[in-house]
Amino acid sequence: MRNRSLIFGLLLMHIGIAGGLSAQPGTGPADAQQHLDAARNAYTAGRLDSALALVDHAIRIDPKLAKAYKLRGDVYQRSKEFEPALADYKTAENLDPSDARLYVSRSALRITDGNLKGALRDADKAVDLDPTDADAWYNRGCALYLSGNIEASLKDANKAIRLRPAFADAIYLRGVIKGEQYHEEEGVGDIEEALKLDPHIPGGLMSLAILLFEGERYEEAITKFTEVLAKDTTELAAAHYYRGDSYYHLQDKEHACIDWTESARLGDKDAVFIKKNYCETDATTIPKKPKKAPRKSTIQF
Repeated sequence: MRNRSLIFGLLLMHIGIAGGLSAQPGTGPADAQQHLDAARNAYTAGRLDSALALVDHAIRIDPKLAKAYKLRGDVYQRSKEFEPALADYKTAENLDPSDARLYVSRSALRITDGNLKGALRDADKAVDLDPTDADAWYNRGCALYLSGNIEASLKDANKAIRLRPAFADAIYLRGVIKGEQYHEEEGVGDIEEALKLDPHIPGGLMSLAILLFEGERYEEAITKFTEVLAKDTTELAAAHYYRGDSYYHLQDKEHACIDWTESARLGDKDAVFIKKNYCETDATTIPKKPKKAPRKSTIQF
């Protein structure tokens, strides 16, 4: 939810080949729609430079083509250029305020940008315009979750899953919520299902490992934290800490302290305390063991 620089002549040649369009500029609504369709195909294929060039051309031909501004906003959003994306979404809204997918896209951007109130307003509009859109319910569920309203978030996640049973992100969201409600087994089941559908959900493997740990399934948790450490560089300190804690609960001080020492090296303050007061002593238990703050699971667009 990435950069542009192509010589104009070469770009037109590329459009003619990859987009199936003539390199000559069109002048009518049909030509604008043709470029928009080709831009949408390029966007779906992840060819953002081509998509941007094609949709720019569609807008030059027909400056009132609302769906072209919406698509260009999506291209900017995926490139993390949020200001031009919001400007295009606003233009699209002015031209056609009845497009539910516009509000789905803008709610996703606002969640990413931390504007949860704005995201909820947009998701509400999307749901009102098209209550059969699973993405609209999912986006609203995410905004509600991040706002702290997990009961309402769970209802929206379930609605999204009913509309799209193999919706990996919604199943993951439901698993995260179940974990926060202390239904660890149900949460583990949902997150495992979500990761089977999409192994690349950001933070998914770490969330699964945490739930296994909280469910006192320490040996399984160790296996998953080991996978996290092999695949993910974003939560190394936490993964070492929790793997160490898993070993500690299995009364394996040696391996626990190997992990806590590494976690301390990476800057975890609780691990620093444990290393000093447990690992570097003859103690068999941790005196005044720090209570780890709950990890907030990743919900990312």
